[in-house]
Amino acid sequence: MKLLLISNMYPDKDNPNYGVFVKNTENILLDEGFEVDKVVFFKQKGHLKKLLLYIIYYIKIIWKGLFSTYDIIYVHYAAHNSLALNFLYKIKPVRIFTNVHGSDVVPEFRKREKLQKHVHTLLNHSDRIITPSNYYKEVVTKKYNIDPQKIRVFPSGGIDFNTFHPLDKRKAMNKLGLSHDVNYIGYVGRIDVLKGWDIFLQALKMLNDEGKLKNTKAIMIGNGLQIQKLHELINKSGLDDKIVYFDFMNQNDLKYAYNAIDVFCFPTMREGESLGLVGLEAMACARPVIGSEMGGILDYTVNDLNGFLFRPGDPSDLKNKIEKFMKLSDKEKGEMSIQAINTAEKYELGNIKPILVDIFRA
Repeated sequence: MKLLLISNMYPDKDNPNYGVFVKNTENILLDEGFEVDKVVFFKQKGHLKKLLLYIIYYIKIIWKGLFSTYDIIYVHYAAHNSLALNFLYKIKPVRIFTNVHGSDVVPEFRKREKLQKHVHTLLNHSDRIITPSNYYKEVVTKKYNIDPQKIRVFPSGGIDFNTFHPLDKRKAMNKLGLSHDVNYIGYVGRIDVLKGWDIFLQALKMLNDEGKLKNTKAIMIGNGLQIQKLHELINKSGLDDKIVYFDFMNQNDLKYAYNAIDVFCFPTMREGESLGLVGLEAMACARPVIGSEMGGILDYTVNDLNGFLFRPGDPSDLKNKIEKFMKLSDKEKGEMSIQAINTAEKYELGNIKPILVDIFRA
């Protein structure tokens, strides 16, 4: 079976984590004997350069779609790709499988909201729609009035246990230059609107003001549009000596960060949080998750089993759940860690591979 993979998110040497789930999905298909051609877009800087490269990208999509033969055109991220694919479909109806992820369905910026009519059209043209979670399947079904039988759930390429797995905690700390005398709480994610980084800091401030972070610090990893606000809030909250900040880590180094922490916080407020692979990566490293009670997180986080859930956007509730975790006995934390690994194993690449293969071969 010959596929044309289209994605405007794809990793390269400079941005190895950007759209890595697309690459993981491609590797599954290649391993299973699919022939994969592709038109992909790498992360770019500069509006003019980006615009020019998008025009070239769209021309390649239309050209390959018109003059090459594929059994399926497999598109990741509906919003930006809808323009070229809807144009192609008018000229040459093709078989399209569309994988939706997040802000392509629940846009967070006005300019992306304008693309929604094109997204709706693309989903109507699609023979199959793939969502990362059952939560997102419901979102797509309701928003676009689409038959749920047309939608399949596949968790964004899954978790690579060759990368993310339990390691010796002290060795992981050494890799990052962290003190062995401190306990760490983790946050990994973009420093952007609705990602909840500010909720995380507010919760830490409450704990610090109450003297409950004497032997605890937070590791924060990520960059984004609100990076200046992050540093301002850290300083304003008196948390300068309680935050260990990294603006970027590749996945190989990220596994050390997960293994260095005791618990992972996932405070997102995004309706478009279609799964949240970072939470599963942490669980694969035996780390329980304290996550917002919303979105794709609900597909894998079970309160009091492999982590805790808190009210989205409520720093006081997050603070209480962090404190609750800190008060657990070593035995209780160990049991929660085991449950975290058991959960992550369900999303391991080898275990989810048959799901994707079935979607394409059924």
